[in-house]
Amino acid sequence: MMIDLYLKKHNHSYYLEYGEEIFSLLNQPCLHVRVHNLEGNKRIYPVFQQNAMIYGDYSDYMRMHGCACCSLTSVLAAMRRSKAGFMPQDTIRIVEKEYLPRWDYEKNYSKPVSRQMPVTLYGISQILKKESIQCNYVMHFERKTAMDVIDRHLRSGNPVIFETSRIRYKKNLPVSFNDKKYAGSYHTMIMLGYDRQGKVVFTDSATRSWAGDRQRLKWADLSELMNYMFPQKNTESNPVYFQKRRNTGGFILVYVWEKIENLIQKNIDKLIFIPYN
Repeated sequence: MMIDLYLKKHNHSYYLEYGEEIFSLLNQPCLHVRVHNLEGNKRIYPVFQQNAMIYGDYSDYMRMHGCACCSLTSVLAAMRRSKAGFMPQDTIRIVEKEYLPRWDYEKNYSKPVSRQMPVTLYGISQILKKESIQCNYVMHFERKTAMDVIDRHLRSGNPVIFETSRIRYKKNLPVSFNDKKYAGSYHTMIMLGYDRQGKVVFTDSATRSWAGDRQRLKWADLSELMNYMFPQKNTESNPVYFQKRRNTGGFILVYVWEKIENLIQKNIDKLIFIPYN
């Protein structure tokens, strides 16, 4: 199933426009989201349902750990023609195997499936860079600054890969330790941009009862999503597969459109004063 989103520009900011007909099409095992820019170029993001059990020998892994692989596959497919037909299991057995350290890859996938771990945001950023996809991984952040950076990046028409947990924050302090609105434990998704009403349009491989028929794409205020995001605490260690909370977190700014990319890249050092790779 394919739906179309159109980048429009208003007062130097980009937003996504779409028709009402898309809302009845969002609860699919795989939804292809075609994003058009002003020049008529297109990026197609396949958005997968991780518990769809359509991934062959990797179906159990995807059901338990598949959110990061789904998000990585979406961006690779959108950005590289050679990956346009990839399913998440292709990303695991071909892309991860080629680009991540052999010892880490073999150690992770030699374990029982329940103990295998997803690729981290750091691991995702390394794969994107090896595919020559420009990105900045922001490991550690102060919440207000991060929100400003993400807001400007989305307004430039570019996506953000981000991670949430079941800990909800308010003014930098945790106020709930078991809020599963956006994550059972940890969860990786992609912000595609703002819509006309200022809501963030984001992908989600998980099926949430509160979302009704709006599953593969969801909408939320950026401030709400930020309440569930968290920085990586241990900035001295960069595992490519999840180990523990201190070694994961942050977000990835991805540069999709070349003309916009050149404009925003000039200001990236001014926007981000926090550690990134």
